[in-house]
Amino acid sequence: MWRRLGIWSVTALLLSAVTAGAYISWRVNMLPGKGNFEVIEGPRSGNQRIWCEAAKFAAGPLRAAGNTRMYILHPNGKAKTQANAFGTGFTINPTQDILDQASRPGDGGNYSVSVKRVGYNLSVSHARGFCTVNVLY
Repeated sequence: MWRRLGIWSVTALLLSAVTAGAYISWRVNMLPGKGNFEVIEGPRSGNQRIWCEAAKFAAGPLRAAGNTRMYILHPNGKAKTQANAFGTGFTINPTQDILDQASRPGDGGNYSVSVKRVGYNLSVSHARGFCTVNVLY
């Protein structure tokens, strides 16, 4: 009986560690410039998850309000702050160049969650809404 209990305990512990590991490996690193940061992709990544992690960082350490816009500073690709990783750069303090790219005509509005175009933007509260979508995890 004790042997079975021990096996179940070890199994439960291992499953907990594997599940927790999926959440730990997402990172957010600061980029040069005020309000600039990079979301490093973790397991089960997708555009919604990237925006969710960006919003959590903006609302947390950067103390951005829900109506603050987050702009893509550099599109999803090779990370600038971590070797052998993919990342997306964001800013809550856009330069005029980023604002000009954000207002380009023909982007179809913010009906998607792109991570491919500089200047694309969502509010912190909009992006935080993706954190509760079950398909992310």
